[in-house]
Amino acid sequence: MSERKISKDAPDLITRRGFVSHAAAAGGGGVLAHMMAGPGGRLHAESAPDSSPATPSEPAPIPRRPFGDTGAEIPIVGLGAGSRFYGSTPDDESAAELIRAAIDRGVAFVETGSNYGPDGISEKRIGLAMTTHREGVFLETKVDERDYDGAMREMERSLERMNTDHLDLVLHHFLLSPEMVAEVAAPDGAEKAIRQMMDQGVVGYRGFSTHLPDVAMEGIERLDPQAIQLPINAVRVPDFEAEVIPTAAERGIAVIAMKTCGNGFFFPANATTPDRIEQYGPPPGAWDQWDLPTWTDYIHYVLSLPITTATIGIDSFFTLEGVAAAASSFAPLPADRMASIHERAQVFSSTGYWIPRDARQGG
Repeated sequence: MSERKISKDAPDLITRRGFVSHAAAAGGGGVLAHMMAGPGGRLHAESAPDSSPATPSEPAPIPRRPFGDTGAEIPIVGLGAGSRFYGSTPDDESAAELIRAAIDRGVAFVETGSNYGPDGISEKRIGLAMTTHREGVFLETKVDERDYDGAMREMERSLERMNTDHLDLVLHHFLLSPEMVAEVAAPDGAEKAIRQMMDQGVVGYRGFSTHLPDVAMEGIERLDPQAIQLPINAVRVPDFEAEVIPTAAERGIAVIAMKTCGNGFFFPANATTPDRIEQYGPPPGAWDQWDLPTWTDYIHYVLSLPITTATIGIDSFFTLEGVAAAASSFAPLPADRMASIHERAQVFSSTGYWIPRDARQGG
Protein backbone atom coordinates (compact mmCIF):
# COMPACT_ATOMS: atom_id res chain seq x y z
CA MET A 1 0.00 0.00 0.00
CA SER A 2 1.06 3.58 -0.42
CA GLU A 3 2.71 5.31 2.52
CA ARG A 4 0.05 8.00 2.84
CA LYS A 5 -0.64 10.04 5.94
CA ILE A 6 -3.85 9.04 7.65
CA SER A 7 -4.61 12.49 9.09
CA LYS A 8 -3.37 15.99 8.53
CA ASP A 9 -4.28 17.02 12.07
CA ALA A 10 -1.56 15.38 14.17
CA PRO A 11 2.18 16.03 13.79
CA ASP A 12 4.57 13.55 12.24
CA LEU A 13 2.08 10.79 11.62
CA ILE A 14 3.33 7.27 11.10
CA THR A 15 2.25 5.06 8.23
CA ARG A 16 1.21 1.48 8.91
CA ARG A 17 4.60 0.15 7.85
CA GLY A 18 6.35 2.67 10.06
CA PHE A 19 3.93 1.95 12.90
CA VAL A 20 4.64 -1.77 12.84
CA SER A 21 8.41 -1.35 12.74
CA HIS A 22 8.46 1.40 15.35
CA ALA A 23 6.17 -0.46 17.73
CA ALA A 24 8.32 -3.56 17.46
CA ALA A 25 11.51 -1.61 18.04
CA ALA A 26 9.99 0.20 21.00
CA GLY A 27 8.56 -2.91 22.58
CA GLY A 28 5.25 -1.11 22.86
CA GLY A 29 6.72 1.75 24.89
CA GLY A 30 8.62 3.91 22.44
CA VAL A 31 9.51 7.50 23.22
CA LEU A 32 7.28 8.70 20.38
CA ALA A 33 4.25 7.35 22.19
CA HIS A 34 5.18 9.31 25.30
CA MET A 35 5.34 12.81 23.80
CA MET A 36 3.27 15.67 25.04
CA ALA A 37 3.18 19.17 23.67
CA GLY A 38 4.07 21.96 26.04
CA PRO A 39 3.59 25.71 25.77
CA GLY A 40 3.97 27.03 22.26
CA GLY A 41 3.46 23.58 20.79
CA ARG A 42 6.94 22.36 21.72
CA LEU A 43 7.23 18.64 22.26
CA HIS A 44 8.58 17.11 25.42
CA ALA A 45 9.25 13.43 26.04
CA GLU A 46 7.91 11.82 29.18
CA SER A 47 11.18 9.96 29.49
CA ALA A 48 14.59 10.52 28.00
CA PRO A 49 15.20 8.71 24.73
CA ASP A 50 17.57 5.79 24.64
CA SER A 51 20.48 6.69 22.37
CA SER A 52 21.42 3.07 21.74
CA PRO A 53 20.23 1.43 18.52
CA ALA A 54 16.82 -0.20 18.83
CA THR A 55 16.67 -3.96 18.53
CA PRO A 56 13.49 -5.14 16.83
CA SER A 57 11.35 -7.29 19.09
CA GLU A 58 7.75 -8.24 19.61
CA PRO A 59 5.74 -5.32 21.02
CA ALA A 60 4.47 -5.78 24.55
CA PRO A 61 1.01 -7.37 24.60
CA ILE A 62 -2.17 -5.50 25.42
CA PRO A 63 -3.56 -6.87 28.72
CA ARG A 64 -7.12 -8.15 28.87
CA ARG A 65 -9.76 -8.04 31.59
CA PRO A 66 -12.96 -9.92 32.36
CA PHE A 67 -16.02 -8.41 30.71
CA GLY A 68 -18.02 -8.12 33.90
CA ASP A 69 -19.43 -11.46 35.02
CA THR A 70 -20.10 -12.70 31.48
CA GLY A 71 -17.05 -14.96 31.26
CA ALA A 72 -15.68 -13.06 28.26
CA GLU A 73 -12.42 -11.10 28.27
CA ILE A 74 -11.51 -8.04 26.18
CA PRO A 75 -8.46 -5.75 25.81
CA ILE A 76 -8.11 -2.95 28.36
CA VAL A 77 -8.19 -0.38 25.55
CA GLY A 78 -10.45 -0.20 22.52
CA LEU A 79 -10.60 1.65 19.23
CA GLY A 80 -13.27 4.32 19.41
CA ALA A 81 -14.65 4.79 15.91
CA GLY A 82 -16.55 8.00 16.57
CA SER A 83 -16.00 11.46 15.14
CA ARG A 84 -12.30 11.61 15.98
CA PHE A 85 -11.84 8.47 13.87
CA TYR A 86 -14.07 9.01 10.86
CA GLY A 87 -13.47 12.76 10.79
CA SER A 88 -9.69 12.38 10.49
CA THR A 89 -9.19 9.42 8.20
CA PRO A 90 -9.26 10.68 4.60
CA ASP A 91 -10.91 7.75 2.87
CA ASP A 92 -12.54 4.39 3.52
CA GLU A 93 -9.54 2.17 2.83
CA SER A 94 -7.17 4.27 4.95
CA ALA A 95 -9.65 4.02 7.81
CA ALA A 96 -9.99 0.27 7.38
CA GLU A 97 -6.22 -0.12 7.35
CA LEU A 98 -5.98 1.77 10.62
CA ILE A 99 -8.51 -0.60 12.18
CA ARG A 100 -6.62 -3.63 10.89
CA ALA A 101 -3.39 -2.28 12.38
CA ALA A 102 -5.10 -1.77 15.74
CA ILE A 103 -6.42 -5.32 15.76
CA ASP A 104 -3.03 -6.72 14.76
CA ARG A 105 -1.48 -4.76 17.66
CA GLY A 106 -3.95 -6.29 20.13
CA VAL A 107 -6.51 -3.48 20.30
CA ALA A 108 -9.18 -6.01 19.37
CA PHE A 109 -12.16 -4.14 20.80
CA VAL A 110 -13.80 -1.87 18.21
CA GLU A 111 -16.60 0.45 19.30
CA THR A 112 -19.03 2.41 17.13
CA GLY A 113 -22.68 3.43 16.80
CA SER A 114 -25.33 2.80 14.19
CA ASN A 115 -25.48 6.49 13.30
CA TYR A 116 -21.86 7.56 13.68
CA GLY A 117 -21.02 9.84 10.80
CA PRO A 118 -22.93 10.69 7.64
CA ASP A 119 -24.68 7.68 6.13
CA GLY A 120 -23.18 5.34 8.74
CA ILE A 121 -19.60 5.96 7.56
CA SER A 122 -18.08 4.56 10.76
CA GLU A 123 -19.83 1.20 10.51
CA LYS A 124 -19.11 0.99 6.79
CA ARG A 125 -15.39 1.58 7.30
CA ILE A 126 -15.33 -1.01 10.07
CA GLY A 127 -17.06 -3.37 7.66
CA LEU A 128 -14.17 -3.07 5.22
CA ALA A 129 -11.75 -4.10 7.95
CA MET A 130 -14.00 -6.96 9.09
CA THR A 131 -13.74 -8.64 5.68
CA THR A 132 -10.25 -9.75 6.76
CA HIS A 133 -10.14 -9.19 10.55
CA ARG A 134 -13.46 -10.24 12.09
CA GLU A 135 -12.12 -13.26 13.96
CA GLY A 136 -11.15 -12.50 17.54
CA VAL A 137 -12.58 -8.96 17.50
CA PHE A 138 -15.05 -7.79 20.14
CA LEU A 139 -17.39 -5.58 18.11
CA GLU A 140 -19.76 -3.07 19.68
CA THR A 141 -22.41 -0.84 18.17
CA LYS A 142 -25.22 1.23 19.62
CA VAL A 143 -28.84 1.78 18.64
CA ASP A 144 -30.52 5.18 18.79
CA GLU A 145 -34.09 4.09 18.21
CA ARG A 146 -36.03 3.57 21.42
CA ASP A 147 -38.78 1.27 20.15
CA TYR A 148 -38.70 -2.40 19.16
CA ASP A 149 -39.14 -1.97 15.40
CA GLY A 150 -36.66 0.88 15.09
CA ALA A 151 -33.96 -0.87 17.12
CA MET A 152 -34.44 -4.07 15.12
CA ARG A 153 -33.98 -2.19 11.85
CA GLU A 154 -30.83 -0.50 13.14
CA MET A 155 -29.25 -3.78 14.26
CA GLU A 156 -30.05 -5.48 10.96
CA ARG A 157 -28.53 -2.54 9.10
CA SER A 158 -25.43 -2.63 11.33
CA LEU A 159 -24.89 -6.31 10.60
CA GLU A 160 -24.97 -5.59 6.88
CA ARG A 161 -22.76 -2.52 7.03
CA MET A 162 -20.12 -4.21 9.17
CA ASN A 163 -20.00 -7.44 7.17
CA THR A 164 -20.71 -9.66 10.14
CA ASP A 165 -23.29 -12.20 11.24
CA HIS A 166 -23.08 -11.28 14.91
CA LEU A 167 -22.52 -8.29 17.17
CA ASP A 168 -20.67 -8.90 20.40
CA LEU A 169 -22.25 -5.97 22.23
CA VAL A 170 -25.20 -3.70 21.51
CA LEU A 171 -25.92 -0.66 23.69
CA HIS A 172 -28.80 1.76 23.88
CA HIS A 173 -27.01 4.90 22.79
CA PHE A 174 -26.88 8.02 24.93
CA LEU A 175 -29.81 7.64 27.30
CA LEU A 176 -30.74 11.14 28.40
CA SER A 177 -33.23 10.73 31.23
CA PRO A 178 -35.06 8.27 33.47
CA GLU A 179 -38.02 8.68 31.11
CA MET A 180 -35.89 7.48 28.20
CA VAL A 181 -34.78 4.48 30.25
CA ALA A 182 -38.45 3.66 30.81
CA GLU A 183 -39.12 4.07 27.08
CA VAL A 184 -36.54 1.48 26.01
CA ALA A 185 -37.61 -0.85 28.84
CA ALA A 186 -41.30 -0.75 27.82
CA PRO A 187 -43.00 -3.87 26.43
CA ASP A 188 -42.53 -2.57 22.89
CA GLY A 189 -39.21 -0.88 23.60
CA ALA A 190 -35.75 -1.32 22.09
CA GLU A 191 -34.62 -3.57 24.94
CA LYS A 192 -37.03 -6.23 23.71
CA ALA A 193 -35.38 -6.14 20.27
CA ILE A 194 -31.87 -6.51 21.68
CA ARG A 195 -32.88 -9.42 23.93
CA GLN A 196 -34.60 -11.14 21.01
CA MET A 197 -31.42 -10.82 18.95
CA MET A 198 -29.51 -12.33 21.87
CA ASP A 199 -31.92 -15.27 21.98
CA GLN A 200 -31.23 -15.81 18.28
CA GLY A 201 -27.46 -15.77 18.83
CA VAL A 202 -26.99 -12.61 16.78
CA VAL A 203 -26.08 -10.34 19.72
CA GLY A 204 -23.76 -11.43 22.51
CA TYR A 205 -24.26 -8.87 25.29
CA ARG A 206 -26.39 -5.81 26.00
CA GLY A 207 -26.30 -2.54 27.91
CA PHE A 208 -26.46 1.22 27.48
CA SER A 209 -24.39 4.40 27.33
CA THR A 210 -25.07 7.69 29.08
CA HIS A 211 -23.27 10.86 30.16
CA LEU A 212 -25.21 11.28 33.39
CA PRO A 213 -24.67 9.48 36.72
CA ASP A 214 -28.34 9.63 37.71
CA VAL A 215 -29.42 8.09 34.41
CA ALA A 216 -26.72 5.43 34.78
CA MET A 217 -28.14 4.41 38.15
CA GLU A 218 -31.68 4.37 36.77
CA GLY A 219 -30.55 2.25 33.82
CA ILE A 220 -28.79 -0.22 36.09
CA GLU A 221 -31.98 -0.71 38.07
CA ARG A 222 -34.42 -0.87 35.15
CA LEU A 223 -32.41 -2.66 32.46
CA ASP A 224 -30.10 -4.97 34.44
CA PRO A 225 -27.32 -4.39 31.86
CA GLN A 226 -24.27 -6.52 31.27
CA ALA A 227 -22.26 -3.44 30.23
CA ILE A 228 -22.43 0.34 30.53
CA GLN A 229 -20.39 2.96 28.68
CA LEU A 230 -19.65 6.24 30.46
CA PRO A 231 -17.40 9.33 30.13
CA ILE A 232 -14.83 8.57 32.84
CA ASN A 233 -11.73 10.71 33.25
CA ALA A 234 -9.26 12.10 35.77
CA VAL A 235 -11.14 15.40 35.99
CA ARG A 236 -14.23 13.51 37.20
CA VAL A 237 -16.61 15.66 35.18
CA PRO A 238 -19.12 14.23 35.67
CA ASP A 239 -18.26 12.02 38.64
CA PHE A 240 -19.02 8.34 38.11
CA GLU A 241 -16.52 7.20 40.73
CA ALA A 242 -18.67 8.02 43.75
CA GLU A 243 -21.61 5.70 43.11
CA VAL A 244 -21.92 4.30 39.59
CA ILE A 245 -18.59 2.47 39.24
CA PRO A 246 -18.79 0.83 42.70
CA THR A 247 -22.37 -0.28 41.99
CA ALA A 248 -21.37 -1.75 38.64
CA ALA A 249 -18.43 -3.56 40.20
CA GLU A 250 -20.65 -5.02 42.92
CA ARG A 251 -23.17 -6.28 40.36
CA GLY A 252 -20.64 -7.66 37.87
CA ILE A 253 -21.43 -5.10 35.16
CA ALA A 254 -18.66 -4.36 32.66
CA VAL A 255 -17.77 -0.66 32.63
CA ILE A 256 -16.48 0.85 29.39
CA ALA A 257 -14.80 4.23 29.86
CA MET A 258 -15.03 6.79 27.07
CA LYS A 259 -13.78 10.37 26.63
CA THR A 260 -10.86 9.41 28.84
CA CYS A 261 -8.47 11.83 27.14
CA GLY A 262 -10.81 14.70 26.36
CA ASN A 263 -12.45 14.44 22.95
CA GLY A 264 -9.57 12.30 21.72
CA PHE A 265 -7.10 15.17 21.39
CA PHE A 266 -3.61 14.78 22.86
CA PHE A 267 -1.83 17.91 21.64
CA PRO A 268 -2.60 21.55 22.46
CA ALA A 269 -2.52 22.51 18.79
CA ASN A 270 -5.33 20.00 18.22
CA ALA A 271 -7.22 20.49 21.47
CA THR A 272 -10.01 22.35 19.71
CA THR A 273 -11.48 22.70 16.28
CA PRO A 274 -13.36 25.85 15.18
CA ASP A 275 -16.77 24.20 15.25
CA ARG A 276 -16.24 22.68 18.71
CA ILE A 277 -14.34 25.34 20.61
CA GLU A 278 -17.43 26.24 22.63
CA GLN A 279 -17.98 22.61 23.57
CA TYR A 280 -14.47 21.37 24.14
CA GLY A 281 -12.14 24.36 24.34
CA PRO A 282 -9.73 24.46 27.29
CA PRO A 283 -9.50 27.85 29.02
CA PRO A 284 -6.90 30.41 27.91
CA GLY A 285 -3.48 29.59 29.32
CA ALA A 286 -4.39 26.04 30.27
CA TRP A 287 -1.50 24.61 28.28
CA ASP A 288 1.00 26.97 29.90
CA GLN A 289 1.26 24.67 32.91
CA TRP A 290 4.27 22.39 32.74
CA ASP A 291 2.97 19.84 35.24
CA LEU A 292 -0.16 18.83 33.34
CA PRO A 293 -0.89 15.10 33.21
CA THR A 294 0.28 13.32 30.08
CA TRP A 295 -1.94 11.21 27.86
CA THR A 296 -0.44 8.11 29.52
CA ASP A 297 -1.38 9.57 32.91
CA TYR A 298 -4.98 10.00 31.79
CA ILE A 299 -5.19 6.46 30.44
CA HIS A 300 -3.49 4.88 33.45
CA TYR A 301 -5.73 6.84 35.82
CA VAL A 302 -8.88 5.37 34.29
CA LEU A 303 -7.43 1.88 34.00
CA SER A 304 -6.61 1.99 37.72
CA LEU A 305 -10.34 2.17 38.47
CA PRO A 306 -12.47 -1.00 38.62
CA ILE A 307 -13.47 -0.79 34.95
CA THR A 308 -13.15 -3.24 32.09
CA THR A 309 -11.74 -1.14 29.26
CA ALA A 310 -11.24 2.38 27.92
CA THR A 311 -12.33 3.14 24.38
CA ILE A 312 -10.28 5.97 22.87
CA GLY A 313 -10.79 7.79 19.59
CA ILE A 314 -8.02 6.71 17.20
CA ASP A 315 -7.29 9.18 14.42
CA SER A 316 -3.88 8.00 13.16
CA PHE A 317 -1.17 5.40 13.52
CA PHE A 318 0.64 7.88 15.76
CA THR A 319 -2.25 7.94 18.22
CA LEU A 320 -2.68 4.18 17.93
CA GLU A 321 0.93 3.64 18.93
CA GLY A 322 0.55 5.93 21.93
CA VAL A 323 -2.60 4.22 23.14
CA ALA A 324 -1.11 0.76 22.66
CA ALA A 325 2.07 1.78 24.49
CA ALA A 326 0.09 3.19 27.40
CA ALA A 327 -1.94 -0.01 27.66
CA SER A 328 1.10 -2.28 27.36
CA SER A 329 2.96 -0.42 30.11
CA PHE A 330 0.03 -0.16 32.51
CA ALA A 331 0.38 -0.97 36.17
CA PRO A 332 -2.22 0.12 38.75
CA LEU A 333 -1.44 3.56 40.16
CA PRO A 334 -1.13 4.12 43.91
CA ALA A 335 -3.64 6.41 45.59
CA ASP A 336 -1.26 9.36 45.86
CA ARG A 337 -0.49 9.20 42.14
CA MET A 338 -4.21 9.07 41.31
CA ALA A 339 -4.82 12.11 43.51
CA SER A 340 -1.95 13.99 41.87
CA ILE A 341 -3.24 13.37 38.35
CA HIS A 342 -6.74 14.41 39.38
CA GLU A 343 -5.51 17.63 40.97
CA ARG A 344 -3.27 18.58 38.05
CA ALA A 345 -6.13 17.99 35.61
CA GLN A 346 -8.49 20.43 37.32
CA VAL A 347 -7.49 23.28 35.01
CA PHE A 348 -9.94 21.67 32.57
CA SER A 349 -12.77 20.93 35.00
CA SER A 350 -14.78 24.10 34.36
CA THR A 351 -14.83 23.69 30.59
CA GLY A 352 -16.40 21.34 28.11
CA TYR A 353 -13.03 19.90 27.14
CA TRP A 354 -13.99 16.46 28.42
CA ILE A 355 -17.61 16.31 27.37
CA PRO A 356 -19.95 18.98 25.99
CA ARG A 357 -20.89 21.62 28.55
CA ASP A 358 -24.49 20.43 28.34
CA ALA A 359 -24.17 16.71 28.90
CA ARG A 360 -27.67 16.19 27.58
CA GLN A 361 -26.70 17.31 24.08
CA GLY A 362 -24.55 15.32 21.66
CA GLY A 363 -22.13 12.44 22.24
